[in-house]
Amino acid sequence: MQKLIKDYSIKNKQSKKIFETASKYQVRGGSHNLRLFPPFPLYAERCKGSKIWDADGNVYIDFWQGHFANVLGHNPSVVLDKLRDFFKKGQGLETGFPEKGQRRLAELLLGRVKADKIRFTTSGTLASMYAVMLAKAYTKKEKVLKVGGGWHGANPYVLKGISTFKNGLNEIESAGLPDSADSMILVTRFNDEQDLEKKFRDYGEQVACFIIEPFIGAGGFIFSSKDYLQKARELTQQYSAVLIFDEVVSGFRFHAGPVQNLYKIKPDLTVFGKTIGGGMPVSAVAGNNDLLSLCNPDTKKEDRVKFEGGTFSGHPASMLAGATYIQHLIEHEEEIYPRIGRWGAEVRKNIEEIFSSYGFNVKCTGGGDGIAPNSSLIGVQFLRKNLEKVISPEQVWDPEISDVELREKAFKLAMLEEGVHTFHGFGAVSAAHKEPEIQASLDGVERIAKKWKDLGVQELL
Repeated sequence: MQKLIKDYSIKNKQSKKIFETASKYQVRGGSHNLRLFPPFPLYAERCKGSKIWDADGNVYIDFWQGHFANVLGHNPSVVLDKLRDFFKKGQGLETGFPEKGQRRLAELLLGRVKADKIRFTTSGTLASMYAVMLAKAYTKKEKVLKVGGGWHGANPYVLKGISTFKNGLNEIESAGLPDSADSMILVTRFNDEQDLEKKFRDYGEQVACFIIEPFIGAGGFIFSSKDYLQKARELTQQYSAVLIFDEVVSGFRFHAGPVQNLYKIKPDLTVFGKTIGGGMPVSAVAGNNDLLSLCNPDTKKEDRVKFEGGTFSGHPASMLAGATYIQHLIEHEEEIYPRIGRWGAEVRKNIEEIFSSYGFNVKCTGGGDGIAPNSSLIGVQFLRKNLEKVISPEQVWDPEISDVELREKAFKLAMLEEGVHTFHGFGAVSAAHKEPEIQASLDGVERIAKKWKDLGVQELL
């Protein structure tokens, strides 16, 4: 790590200088902690397609791709051209009126998800928070059930059991929450039907909703089993709880629609974000009319949810970007998703084989597990125990099973030295990536594995 930090600092002097200046005005020099990786982040001057150009003139192949939102790569022309035309007409900034672009994006999304209505906001955090509020208001119940490893943004109703491992994933993860938060938020194990049944037996009459990522993102790039989601659907109906699918990551990532369509399981509410904005800040809650109608100002006061919208909800340029992007994904579904899915599978397979040949126990997550054959996401897990497959966030975050520090810090800096920007071990293949870039990235992985073997790193696992 010392050598990696030294080499990185030498290579990125301008980024270091920008970071030091920014830190005088902002907490750790920025506004999103994941981007502010140690010792200091890269500062991009330009991003296009599969690449980023930083303040020091370095060029990187990027697999972070806007928090995995950029299915088409950075700044695709199909969106930029539409926005340029819009702005040339003197339009595009906030007006405070319900512009018709909202209707177009709503129509496109509702055409791909089995829901009655949709309402837009600006972040996944807000959308998941509003979804939980709707569920609590509708059921008149207090408790919220989620899975360990599930990340739903900084939504105060679910800030528990995310990544802090202490006899499992069941810890409150933020200061500033009310004392009642710990008892209000229940945590169950991902893909564990027996534990889910027990939680409903013990608390079902008090549970307002069960919120789950059908494809868990920060928790390790792992798909739910179909049986598990089917059990969730049955139990929520049995106990009159609302089933919420958080599809901020999975929506339009594996095909031109939500992943719930691949499972053939319909939740009551769906949370969208990332891809649906086409590179702009857009999120949404879609669902049954009886739930969404609770934010209607005509609803009686005691039932009404203050899902009012923010100033920039339904922002004109954001709606245009989102509608353009989603329309393109729908029209080109058969050419985009199979190709990036094929590369995703190839990268996962090759990374495992490369590290194995140098004596490392590495497993890649993100595989479709018979649900999503076109998965383009790749997580890299450096294992301390011999697992055939990583199947739960507990395995990802337990320091006795996985070395998160090696993945998130050492491997990240080592890949940057190879000219590749990664996250969670690797990241996402986009439609902008080409075969030579995929191969160059794998060549970089091989050089790292060889170097680390010579240093004896595998003996530390």
